[in-house]
Amino acid sequence: MFKNVMPFFHRLKHRFVFSLTAFFKTDERQELLKTVDTHLLIWNQELLNLQTGECVELADMEAETVASAAKKLSLIEGKNKQSIHIALYLSNVEFVATEYELPEMAIQNVPSALSYQVSDLMPAYPGQLMLAVNHNESRKKNIALWLDYERTERLFSAFKQQSIELSAIIPRIILTSLIKTENTKKNQILQYREQDENHLLQVTLNQQDFIQWRSISHRDMQDEAYFQQWEKESAALDDMTHIKTADYWLDIDRKQIEQLSYAFFPESARRNLKKHSRLKKGRLAVIAGLIVAVLLVTPFIKNSIRFNKYEQRYLEYKEKTVEVRKMRSSVTQFEDNWALFVDYPRADIAAVIRKLNSIIPKNSWIKGFVIKEGFVEIDGYSPNPTSILETISRQEEFEQVAFNRRTQSERGKKNEHFGITFHIKSINVEAYQEKYFPVN
Repeated sequence: MFKNVMPFFHRLKHRFVFSLTAFFKTDERQELLKTVDTHLLIWNQELLNLQTGECVELADMEAETVASAAKKLSLIEGKNKQSIHIALYLSNVEFVATEYELPEMAIQNVPSALSYQVSDLMPAYPGQLMLAVNHNESRKKNIALWLDYERTERLFSAFKQQSIELSAIIPRIILTSLIKTENTKKNQILQYREQDENHLLQVTLNQQDFIQWRSISHRDMQDEAYFQQWEKESAALDDMTHIKTADYWLDIDRKQIEQLSYAFFPESARRNLKKHSRLKKGRLAVIAGLIVAVLLVTPFIKNSIRFNKYEQRYLEYKEKTVEVRKMRSSVTQFEDNWALFVDYPRADIAAVIRKLNSIIPKNSWIKGFVIKEGFVEIDGYSPNPTSILETISRQEEFEQVAFNRRTQSERGKKNEHFGITFHIKSINVEAYQEKYFPVN
């Protein structure tokens, strides 16, 4: 009973402190999204203004090119250049989606936990990453989105040079979470498939929670087997919505942009916001006092919870791995004992015979066949032994093809007696001997 109650109290404490802190402090995310007055979306090689439907062609996806196109759209719309705040919606190729399991963890702790694990989640990524999550404590698995930090800063700087404030960078597929129809039920699972000229993306939503994010490039789609496997794993629903044109995004209710959880904010935009915002008057001392009070009451409970949690987890993992360790030891021992016999190079004699049968002319035949350590010796009769030698030499499976005896003509017969030796490429006896019987 104690083990069940204390984790609940622990989560309740963190949720209360987080909510209280959010009340007293300025919500940067909400404040930045409130400033947005222009919504620009990239589709294929075009930058689209979602308010007016106007679009400008993009030569490439460099930050300067996108910013120049945004400037053209703002001039078309006739906006005052001193008051333009942009929300830029990018395609899925700009983002990396990872699935993580942090059940029952408080939402305020999730970014720190994932940022700490970024080297394990994406060990090969060379740069710094930004993170956006919509954590649901009740869900076992959640999805996190990552965006390159340098990419956001380059975009912010390029827009700044055009006298435009880039307030937020948002994956365009996230706009689907703002779609509300009369037939939408509570907790209904919705699925969308977005296809542009380069990529195909399929997402599954439960309200604003992404429970699936799967993408594939058009180049990979050309591999039929790979694409069929991708389709099978994607588990498409019958009522899935297909998005194939930019016009689909024009009907989105952008007034609800503050509800979007998967949004990225350039660090420069955050710094600009901090210059014009501050903590609400008279409340800093209250929040500090509350934090101190909570910390004084709960240190021993916190340590007890942590000890019980890790002790239980250790015992569970130890119990689960007993059988695995036994099996691993048996497999290792088997491999050590039988590797000498298992790894011995063996030729597929039946395949060699079938191959020879298919290439030897009907007017010729083989009388003898010997194979040893990858070398095959054959002898037989043919009106043209040289032709048979050349035919065997052209086969990919064989090498070192040569006569092993002089051809002889028999009295009264047109056929000549020949002998040929060749080696099967897939048999490497020397490597086997060097591995198991090295000569010092």
